[in-house]
Amino acid sequence: MRRGLAFGGLEFAGRPRRVPACVMRAGEVLACVALATALATALATALSAGAPDASTELASGKALLAGAASSAADAKAAQAHLQRAAEHGLPAAAFHLGLLYRRGAAGLPADKTQAMKWLRVAAEAELPDAQFILGQMLMNGEAGAADGVEARRWFERAAEHEHAAAHFELAMAYRRGALGLPPDEAEAQRHLMEAEHGLSHRAPIP
Repeated sequence: MRRGLAFGGLEFAGRPRRVPACVMRAGEVLACVALATALATALATALSAGAPDASTELASGKALLAGAASSAADAKAAQAHLQRAAEHGLPAAAFHLGLLYRRGAAGLPADKTQAMKWLRVAAEAELPDAQFILGQMLMNGEAGAADGVEARRWFERAAEHEHAAAHFELAMAYRRGALGLPPDEAEAQRHLMEAEHGLSHRAPIP
């Protein structure tokens, strides 16, 4: 008795026959799809492994700046790490990049315009320290003409997060009649009390 040929779970009785063309084409398509999926997965894994995420970039930048004697090379490397993290939408990175541009570092001159740009990004993301520092820069005219009214708005937004220093600036503004505010000792006292309260509820630095 002649044995049949088994292929793909199908039994072809009698002598071996040519596998139908439609079966071959279906198998080739499935193989191509599987190969393409595997290649795409491998590529994504390789790219992910080769490119640090924003949180890693932020941590690397902060670590370089925290060195006991940061060199010019460290400062530039920190700037690059923070820039990449900030451009990927990490508000804390924008904050630290703004601080770096504001004060400068070894081999890296201060740039108040860039400082305000990145601090504004962080402030818009509701980081109270960024809101307060941006208010200070606007109040002092660090990157152009002073703008007390806009500075007050940022102090007010920071104060909404119980930022003690922002409350203190508002208290002084009400006491002196500054930043576009009328003198108001009652409001000055209220903000001083809020400032004292805020000192015991200090949010961590991002």
